Amino acid sequence: MQQSIRQELIRRSVYEELIAICTAGLPSEVCGILIRNRDSEMIDEVLPIQNVHHTPLDSFAFDPVEWTQAYFNMQKNRQSLVGFFHSHPRSEAVPSMRDGAGFLPLSTLSYWIISLQDRKHPVAQPYRYANDTFQPTSLVLA
Repeated sequence: MQQSIRQELIRRSVYEELIAICTAGLPSEVCGILIRNRDSEMIDEVLPIQNVHHTPLDSFAFDPVEWTQAYFNMQKNRQSLVGFFHSHPRSEAVPSMRDGAGFLPLSTLSYWIISLQDRKHPVAQPYRYANDTFQPTSLVLA
C-alpha cells in the first residue's frame, strides 16, 4: 500500500515572511516556530526565536526565555504549535546529523529547513520525523 505524502499548508504571506526572516539573519542560522490559529487548517504565523547557540553560523538553539514566552502566548491566544524551522545559510534544505540529534521526536509537528545556499532562490522543505528519520512532505502555498 502506497502512503500519500503529507501536505503542509501555509499562507503565501507567511511563507514570504519566513524567507525574509531567515534571509535577514544571515550569515547565522535562524530558528523559530510555525503557528496555526484555532480555526485554521494552515500555518498562519511564523515567529522567530533568538538563536543562542555558541556557534550560530552552523547550529541553532532556541533562547529558553523567548521559547517559553512564545509557548505561553500561543496557549493564551488559543493557537497551536504546528512545527519548528531553521535556516541553512550555506547548505541544502536537508537535515544534518545535528538536526537529527537535536529534534524532539513528535510526529505531529513539522520540521522546516530553509536553504539559503542560493540567495536568489531560497528553498523551504518541510519534514516529518517518523521511524527515526526525517521524511519530506510537500509544501502548499495558500
